[in-house]
Amino acid sequence: MKTLKEIFEDSGAASAPYNTALKVQICGLGQTSSYKNASGEQRQSLTMGIADRTMAAKGILYDVSKASSLKVGSTVMLLNVIVKKESRSIVMTNRSKLLKTGPFTEALPAQIVQQGLQLACPPPAELVAINKIKTSPVKTMVSIRGQVVSEEMERTVKVSGEDTAVRSFKIKDDTASCKVSLWRDLSKTKTAVGSHFEITNVIVQVYNDEKSVSTTSRTKLLPITAPDVKKRVAFIAFEVVDNGFFSLTGDLDDGDYPEFLIKTGLLAKALQCQPKEVEVRLLSKLPLKADIIIKEKEVKEIQIQPQ
Repeated sequence: MKTLKEIFEDSGAASAPYNTALKVQICGLGQTSSYKNASGEQRQSLTMGIADRTMAAKGILYDVSKASSLKVGSTVMLLNVIVKKESRSIVMTNRSKLLKTGPFTEALPAQIVQQGLQLACPPPAELVAINKIKTSPVKTMVSIRGQVVSEEMERTVKVSGEDTAVRSFKIKDDTASCKVSLWRDLSKTKTAVGSHFEITNVIVQVYNDEKSVSTTSRTKLLPITAPDVKKRVAFIAFEVVDNGFFSLTGDLDDGDYPEFLIKTGLLAKALQCQPKEVEVRLLSKLPLKADIIIKEKEVKEIQIQPQ
């Protein structure tokens, strides 16, 4: 019985049926992907990572009805598969057999098993600040985090002659903002204004000289808690609000005048006065500069700079 390495290094055709038994261990099971065959019929496939003692390879299963019997760590005997040498992958069709068999005599090297797992479940693309998107080449895959600041209605466009759902929203972090296009099923995802997301494996694209990102088959939208953000702000005005809070208006020198909520007790401590004296103390000190840590719009820490 040949090993994976021997099969891929064989001098035969680049893509050819392989009818001899092939023993492999399942290292990882990826997500199911949808596609259309040559007849335009909707189909699904499953990516997996497989390995033996010589190497790891990608496996593509086009008969997902057989996936229910697959388990990570189990060993299977493959029959009637297609070997694709250029991509180092094994294709399993509806004619292929995936049969249970005993484990290898010796445990596979951990490094090879890890390589197989990453073939099935690749790590997400690099997490970058949103301002990096403007300088990233088109088609670069990245991951981003930020807060949703606006969203559009879902619409339908033609892609390869098919009606395809897409919806866009704008997301920002503390460096910049950009548009995100959600395609197909992801367009149904709720992205309320003000919510925070980590969006993995999106592709940089450009339209009308504007860089944005677009989802892929590997994209995941993960809700996250609002991060703590450090800022140096010049406060220029305030308003007393209910429930023991003040609203401080800042000047960020970019034409933006954001408002920040802060508890009266925290502000009194920073101003070194009693809570009932905060309003008078603010009137005597404005404008004042401060280093703050905020979550959403609420100040969690404040250190006032000497005037």
